[in-house]
Amino acid sequence: MCDSAKSETEVPSTFMSLPVRSIYVHVPFCEHRCGYCDFSIIANRAELIPRYLNALRKELETSPHLDSHLLEVDTLYIGGGTPTLLSANELEELFSILSDSFLLAPDAEFTIEANPDGLTADKIQVLKSVGVNRVSLGVQAFDDSRLIQLERTHSVQQTETAIELIQQNFSNFSLDLIFAIPGQTMAEWQQMLLKAISFQPPHISSYALTYEKGTRFWSDRNKGNFQSTDEQMEVEMYLKTISELTKANYDHYEISNFAKAGSQSRHNNIYWSGRPYLAFGPGAASFVNGQRHSNHRSSFTWMNRLEQNQSPIVSTDDLTAEERARELLAIGLRRRQGVNLDDLKNATGIDIAACYETEINDLIEKGWIQKEPFCLKITLAGLLFADEIASILI
Repeated sequence: MCDSAKSETEVPSTFMSLPVRSIYVHVPFCEHRCGYCDFSIIANRAELIPRYLNALRKELETSPHLDSHLLEVDTLYIGGGTPTLLSANELEELFSILSDSFLLAPDAEFTIEANPDGLTADKIQVLKSVGVNRVSLGVQAFDDSRLIQLERTHSVQQTETAIELIQQNFSNFSLDLIFAIPGQTMAEWQQMLLKAISFQPPHISSYALTYEKGTRFWSDRNKGNFQSTDEQMEVEMYLKTISELTKANYDHYEISNFAKAGSQSRHNNIYWSGRPYLAFGPGAASFVNGQRHSNHRSSFTWMNRLEQNQSPIVSTDDLTAEERARELLAIGLRRRQGVNLDDLKNATGIDIAACYETEINDLIEKGWIQKEPFCLKITLAGLLFADEIASILI
């Protein structure tokens, strides 16, 4: 432990009492659980949506972090799951529930995740009427055979129709893509990137296909049913992503995220900058007043607990200033702008550069991070080892 680490009572007020201005709401419903998905979802159970909405209302009404006054927020993010699986009427009820607790600031970013096959004109009108101004569309691939391989329920035609509908109604939207799909070639991935760029989305997120323990893809790979993309090809695809999107004037502002000027995800930047946020719904985790609170991952248990007047929170972690400083450094290094060491010290009371000089110097020698005046930044080489960097620092 760092000798200069302060006790919780000595932690600067900025660490413990930053105002909460960001909200995440998890909507767990999906038409189908894709083979790579390890999120907290309920597949093909739309009849449970009314029960979920009642439980969400109860969670908001009983939250110890909310009171009778509306909380003004700068970012509101509705994720899942597939929030747009809800009908237009159910979406209206969802937003009515949220409006009883939250007030959007005049320049707030209000994001909702959507899948191409669930986005209809009537739902778009509901989204616009309540102030949604950013849509994150789960495209994943512009090839029907790859979509089938990923067990997605939409087609390329549905994707193109959904993008056109979004473009007609929103100026800010993001496309999610997946690369390193088994059998995918570099030429195929490059064409997919160019296809995405052709729609001129303000934001693109691009992720390598992962095999999380417990998922169907993880099990199938372990059984030898298919081979994952080899590591070198995955690296080359990632580097191609950076080069193509940078060439198209996207700022590579975070490991997996690229944005046109002024179009970074403000909500996700809250996470990466270590600011507090509240989260509601099954599996949701909040960070507020120096504590991390996590809801039960099971949607059924989450609903049952609320229906029985019990808290849905199953764990609360009190972070020391030292733990928070290490976490802020690891998370902050995901952003290409890096971490300002003076800001980190002011926020936590920890001189991280002095306390963990050995670990930091080792990462610098590996070429994974670089030190600039008052700042640590991840390098291009370090982007390929981001998870290892985080494990070393945390």
